Amino acid sequence: MANQNDRTNRTPMKVLVSLVAFGITFLATYQFEALGTHPDVLVGFGASLFVAGVTFVVQFLYDVERRLDKMEEQLSRHSAENEARINEGFQRISEATHLFSLVEASAMQTDAITQLVGNSVRIKPSPQLVFDLAQTEIQRLSEMLKTLGDSGDLTYDGEDRDWLLGLTKHVNHSLDAISTTLDVGGQAYFDGSLWQSDLGQRYLEAQRDAIRRNVRVRRIFILDRAELVEDENFRRVIGMHHDIEIEVRALDPTRFPRQFIPPFGDFIVFDGVVSYQTSPSAPVTDLNRATIASTQLITNPVKVQRNVDRFNDLWKVAAPLT
Repeated sequence: MANQNDRTNRTPMKVLVSLVAFGITFLATYQFEALGTHPDVLVGFGASLFVAGVTFVVQFLYDVERRLDKMEEQLSRHSAENEARINEGFQRISEATHLFSLVEASAMQTDAITQLVGNSVRIKPSPQLVFDLAQTEIQRLSEMLKTLGDSGDLTYDGEDRDWLLGLTKHVNHSLDAISTTLDVGGQAYFDGSLWQSDLGQRYLEAQRDAIRRNVRVRRIFILDRAELVEDENFRRVIGMHHDIEIEVRALDPTRFPRQFIPPFGDFIVFDGVVSYQTSPSAPVTDLNRATIASTQLITNPVKVQRNVDRFNDLWKVAAPLT
């Protein structure tokens, strides 16, 4: 619209300039007449009209050339912008294609990955709290997957039930566990132990399902005192393990050389490739089981094998519980 108005405003100027040229030319013919040349009036009028027409055409051609130059500049800029957009689009397509090829080549289930991406983009910026929570969880999951892919160690502050139950649910061959007095709780062992908690009950049920899949489940209870073997509450917990056919042994470290006393908290080795390990925040008392300060998920083969060897050494010297 602005360009159209500009062209409209310049048209009267072209006409005015042409009329001026016409007038100057026509006056010039009379000047020649004053000199005695006696030109024909019609010739003078025609010559003036011709000069006016040439003047108008020259102005028009100059304006057209100026517009063409401007249009060429605009087309060049527009072409450069379109080329940049097209290149950016192709780059995104290339990145998407590369990412999709990685998904296709991955051993992970393609449907699960695409569902994760699809569900992620459904999160809207409002409400902000929900959006921030989703963003944090996506970042946490991304860092977790990267660590697992690099065979690193994952650390969780406190006790992570999702790792424990998820690994037990998917274990295929063996589950070897060390349970120290973290799971005891002294005289209130049966009422306050892991095995009577919601997590403990779910964990036992997951182990029952694993045994039905022909997974071998073994557990060593490392006791802080020998008389705990005869404790009624402890025997009740052992019975819970026997009921689902878990192989159970007990170890009194006071009866063995110091090298048999494990300088670590509870750990569980799944299929000999993943180790779930906890660290206590405080020693156990007679009234409660100790709280868990942190949980580690270890996938480094050397570290996992170290726990496998520790378990096998302790299993050899531990006493079967019947």
